Amino acid sequence: MILVPNCNNPLGFIMPDARKRAALCLAQRHDIVIFEDDIYGELATEYPRPRTIHSWDIDGRVMLCSSFTKTIAPGLRIGWIAPGRYYDRLLQMKYAASGTNVPSTQLAACNFIREGHYHRHVRRMRQIYQRNMEIYTCWLREFFPCGICVTRPKGGFMLWVELPEQVDMVCVAKQLCRLKIQVAPGSLFSASGKYRNCLRINCALPPTDKHKEVMVQLGMALKVAMEWEAE
Repeated sequence: MILVPNCNNPLGFIMPDARKRAALCLAQRHDIVIFEDDIYGELATEYPRPRTIHSWDIDGRVMLCSSFTKTIAPGLRIGWIAPGRYYDRLLQMKYAASGTNVPSTQLAACNFIREGHYHRHVRRMRQIYQRNMEIYTCWLREFFPCGICVTRPKGGFMLWVELPEQVDMVCVAKQLCRLKIQVAPGSLFSASGKYRNCLRINCALPPTDKHKEVMVQLGMALKVAMEWEAE
């Protein structure tokens, strides 16, 4: 069972504690493994940060993993895992699949944490991401057609936009490629191709005039698509 219970991508949703415990009970009942990806957990806006399923695990069946690519820097590509009872097997698979990581970047991340910089940095990033999402949400309300719904994520840096049903974001995305604008249609986040009328907005980068202009162009493209479908 693979779960991203805290600030998942693309909704920024946090699974309630009761659901987390229920998932663990289900895994125990059927003797299955839970692979818990907590990559966005540190970016939750609530305090204290949401609990992991791993925190209730008593028999080592939850493998908890995360990464510093969303908190310290995307270029680090350093992650970690607490594999529970599967330590030996996972270690063997790790060596067989990718060998070892670059020691210098691991040591840099280790020193960054040990010297007390990590938690201050994460608090700052939470504030930045929250402010970015507020600005992007204002732009969505201003430049996009009426009738859209925008999520209010509980962490991370993604916005999920639901457009009127007649809008096909897959087709709109192809048209935007001609303007060198890349977007993430909702169907990318569905195994069955659902949510074609949805869109994910990444708010990690600080909003600039260039980003604002892109949002204007995206809004115009959506209005044209809606008018085309209405004819």
